[in-house]
Amino acid sequence: MWCSLRCALSKERTAYAILGLLVLALWLPRFQGPIDLRWDGGVYYVLGTSLAEGKGYRLLNEPGEIQANQYPPLFPLIIAAHQLVLGTSDPIVVGRLLRFSSFVAFMAYIFAIHALMRQQLSSAFAFWGTVVALLNVHTYFLSDLCFPDMLYGFLTVGFLLVYGREARTPSSAWAGAVAIAAFALRTAGIALLAAWIGEGLVRRQWKTALLRGLIAAIPVLSWFSYVQFVEMSAAYQHPAYAYQRADYMFYNVSYAKNASLIDPFDPALGYSTVGDRVGRFLSNVTVVPRYIGESVSSMRKVWEAEREEVSRRIGADAGPPWIVNVPLYALGCLVLFGTALLVASGQRLIPLCLLSSVGLVCLTPWPEQFNRYLCPTVPLLALSLCTAIAWALKQSWQHPLVRWGGVLRVVAGLVVVGVSLQQVATTVAVYTKRHLEVQYHSRQGETIGYRLFFYMDSYRALDAGVDWLLAHVGSGDVIAVSMPHWVSLRTGNKAVMPPFESDPVKAEKLLASVPVRYLVLDEGLAIDSKRFMKGVVDRFPDRWKPVYRDDVLTETGVRHEGAFAIYEWVPPVASGSEIEPSTRQNSNDVRAQVGNDESR
Repeated sequence: MWCSLRCALSKERTAYAILGLLVLALWLPRFQGPIDLRWDGGVYYVLGTSLAEGKGYRLLNEPGEIQANQYPPLFPLIIAAHQLVLGTSDPIVVGRLLRFSSFVAFMAYIFAIHALMRQQLSSAFAFWGTVVALLNVHTYFLSDLCFPDMLYGFLTVGFLLVYGREARTPSSAWAGAVAIAAFALRTAGIALLAAWIGEGLVRRQWKTALLRGLIAAIPVLSWFSYVQFVEMSAAYQHPAYAYQRADYMFYNVSYAKNASLIDPFDPALGYSTVGDRVGRFLSNVTVVPRYIGESVSSMRKVWEAEREEVSRRIGADAGPPWIVNVPLYALGCLVLFGTALLVASGQRLIPLCLLSSVGLVCLTPWPEQFNRYLCPTVPLLALSLCTAIAWALKQSWQHPLVRWGGVLRVVAGLVVVGVSLQQVATTVAVYTKRHLEVQYHSRQGETIGYRLFFYMDSYRALDAGVDWLLAHVGSGDVIAVSMPHWVSLRTGNKAVMPPFESDPVKAEKLLASVPVRYLVLDEGLAIDSKRFMKGVVDRFPDRWKPVYRDDVLTETGVRHEGAFAIYEWVPPVASGSEIEPSTRQNSNDVRAQVGNDESR
C-alpha cells in the first residue's frame, strides 16, 4: 500500500516537474523587456495609472480624461498595485515587473489546470490534456500581453477546483467568491456566475439557486449601474469632442453600445435589430465547432499554411481551401462529444461553464476574436477532448469485434499524435518566425530592445513613427492613431482613435472637433486607419501636410511604399501668411467649436 502511494506521489511530482520545465522553456526567450502594451493592454495600463494617481477610473489618454465604462476595474487595480509598489507609472519600468508577475501567474495556472485534469482523468491523459492547453497559441500569447484573459482562465479553473466534484456549502460559497472575482476581472465572468446558479437549478436545489442568484446580482447590478451612471452624466452627454462617445468608439463606450451595431468597425451599416442579433447568434453557433477545434490544435491560418506548403512540395493542389475545416470541425465535434460524456458521468459544473461561456461568445459581433474569447475555456475543452479519447479507448477493449476495437484505437492514437505534432510545430514556428525583435526610444531617450509575438512590420513602422513624433510633437498636441493608448503612453500626449467615417468632409470636421494636430495613417494593424482617413488627406491636401512616411513589408515580403504616414494639420492662412504659433491655441478652439456645432 505504502509503496503504491509513494509511486503515485512520485508520478505526480514528475508530472509537475516536467510541466514546470515546459513553462520555463516557453518563458526563457521572453523574460526581457516590458509586458506587451499594444491593443487593449494600453487601455488597461492607462486605467491602472489613473487609479494609482487617485484620479478615479479614467482614460487619461483622452481629451477631458473621460470616465471609463467598458472594462470592470479588477485588472487595472492589479496594474495600479504594481505602480504603487514601484513608485512610478513609467510603462517600461512597471512593464518589466508585470511581465515577471505574468510568468508567476502562468506557472500557477498550468499547475492548476493539471490539478483539475487529475480530478477527472488518469495521470497520462491529465498530463497530455494540460500540455494541449499549454501549447495553445493564445494561452502563451495572451500571457505575454497586458490582458486579463490568462488570469480569467486561471480563475475559471480555480472556480472548478474550489467547488470540487461534490457539492458542499463551504466550497460552493468559495466558488461563488471566485466567480465574482472573475466578473470583476472581465464581464465574461457572468458566464461563471450563470453556471454557478445553473448548477443549483440542475440539482433542483431551488433555495440554493435563488440565494446564488441574489448574490450574483450584487456585482452584476453594481457594475451595470455604474455603466448607466457614466452614460447619464453630463460629461458623457457633452463630450470633449464630437465623436468621443460614438458607439463605434469601442474603448470609450460600453460593450452594449458597441455590440448594438451591425458591424462595430463599419458603423455606416447601422444598428442591428432583434432579428439581426438572432441571425448573428445562429451564424456564430455554426462556426463555433471549428473554433473549438482550433482551440485544441492550431489556428486555421496554420492549417491553411500547411496545405499551401504541401501543395508547393507536391507541385499540385492539395485540396480546396475548405479542406482544412474538416479536421477542425471533427475535433470540435469530438470535444462536444466529450462534454456530453461528462454530463452522462454526472459532472454538472464543467459542462455548464462551457455552455454559458460558448453561448456568451456566440452573442458577440466579433468572430475574429473568437480564438481569444475561447482561450480561458481551453483547459475545459482539452479535458472534454481527453474524456472522449479515453472513452473511445475503453470501448475499443470492450468491443466484441476485435477489428472495430483496433480501428477505435488507431483513430484515438491518430488524434493524440496529430494534435501533439500540430501544436509542437506551431509553437516552434511561432517562436522562430513570429517572436520578433522590437526597438524604439523611450521619452528619456533610452533605446528599448526586446521581443514580442506577432510584431509585424506594420508595428515596427508605427513605433518608428512614434519615435519621430517624440522629436516633433508639442506638449499640447493631440494625435489621432489606431492604437491611441500605446502612443499616449510612449509620448505623454493625448491620443484618440480617428473617426470611423467614410465621408471625408464629415471626417475632417470630426477631427477638427478634437482638435487633432497629427494624423497617423497606418496599414496592417488591428484597425486600419487608412480605410477612413485616406480620403481626408486626399480631399484636403491644403489642411493636412505629410511630414513622415515609411514603407511596410507584408507577411509575404511584399513592400508597400509609403504605407505608413504621418500628417500634420496646417494652420489656415490669414492675411497672406500663416498664423503665428502663439495664436495656434485660439485657432484650435475655433476648430473645436465648429466640430461641436456640426455634431449638434
